[in-house]
Amino acid sequence: MGDQVSASPRNTQAVAEGSWAWMQTPDVMDAVARVRPFTMVPSEWLVELSWQVRAVLAENIPGDFVECGVWRGGASFLMADVLRQDKAQNRSVWLFDSFEGMPPPDVIDGPAAMRWARDTDSPAYLDNIRASLEEVRAGAETLGVAPYLRFVKGWFEETLPAHRDRIGPITILRIDCDWYASVRCCLENLYDSVVDGGFIIFDDYYTNDGCAIAVHEFLGARSLPYRIETVGGHALDTEPCAVFRKGPDTWRAARRNLGWFQWLWQAGEELKTFVPPGDTFILVDEDSWGTNDVFHGRRRIPFLERAGRYWGAPADDATAIRELERVRCSGATFLVVAWPAFWWFSYYAGFHRHVRSSSRSLLENERLMIFDLRARC
Repeated sequence: MGDQVSASPRNTQAVAEGSWAWMQTPDVMDAVARVRPFTMVPSEWLVELSWQVRAVLAENIPGDFVECGVWRGGASFLMADVLRQDKAQNRSVWLFDSFEGMPPPDVIDGPAAMRWARDTDSPAYLDNIRASLEEVRAGAETLGVAPYLRFVKGWFEETLPAHRDRIGPITILRIDCDWYASVRCCLENLYDSVVDGGFIIFDDYYTNDGCAIAVHEFLGARSLPYRIETVGGHALDTEPCAVFRKGPDTWRAARRNLGWFQWLWQAGEELKTFVPPGDTFILVDEDSWGTNDVFHGRRRIPFLERAGRYWGAPADDATAIRELERVRCSGATFLVVAWPAFWWFSYYAGFHRHVRSSSRSLLENERLMIFDLRARC
């Protein structure tokens, strides 16, 4: 069993300043390619899974990650790889499996499940989805993710209640165990450990009748109004999987937030290109970035500012101009206007003209406007 990694809680700013880039770069597909030999999960689902891990890290949602039904471990390896890329601490991925193959399906699991169990010569049978614990451990070692993993061997009805308290809070619960009885066992034992804002993912919701029945029976029995959301299935040769988020928000809403963090990261990279380390910049962002006083080795002054804190929008053009010149003459060398405050230049037309006439524009795009203030003082 892998040792649990120690460390400190993450925060939104730290993620926004660094690791959201990993979502939209070739690295995400490289990570999927690394785990491909260890999973049957379609790549489209794996990309979404990596984003879901990023979402809970960005929102600082506490808890460990749990997969019930792991086969050769690929999906769990991907979650661990995201943790490793993010240098996350005090987070583990738990792998629950018999490591002896699947139990037989029941009639409730549907005709497709019964056909699969009978057709032992099919390439999809894969020795009853059997992979030994030793084989899965070896794959984890190969990928360098073993320190983030905890392996639990046995049947769910025995291992889940025995280990539930050891796991503690769960931030993502991925259920990939096909049959009604197994899915229901996972929900009955682990649902209450999933924290608000956490995700529960069902690999077989669209594939096996028993999985869908177990999900709806469980939600109905508890009068839970969560919306089942479809993930993937855009490729012609793949089915989608399903997810719901515990709490009032949905995964769709969380995905919209990813765009904010991606823009924030890109804006930070652009700022670093134009503002040298050690310099001081004025940030006009309506306090939306949540940035500390020091941003990547550059001192930030909010605008308007009082005692180092954001004070709100100026009363008029004269106030904005007076404050800009005061901060400029105290050592600020750059003015950075972020997209949440672009309206300032329309509303404060006199301030806009003053900035244009007294400084040099270095960058203007849909995220940032950066001006060099060093022409004066």
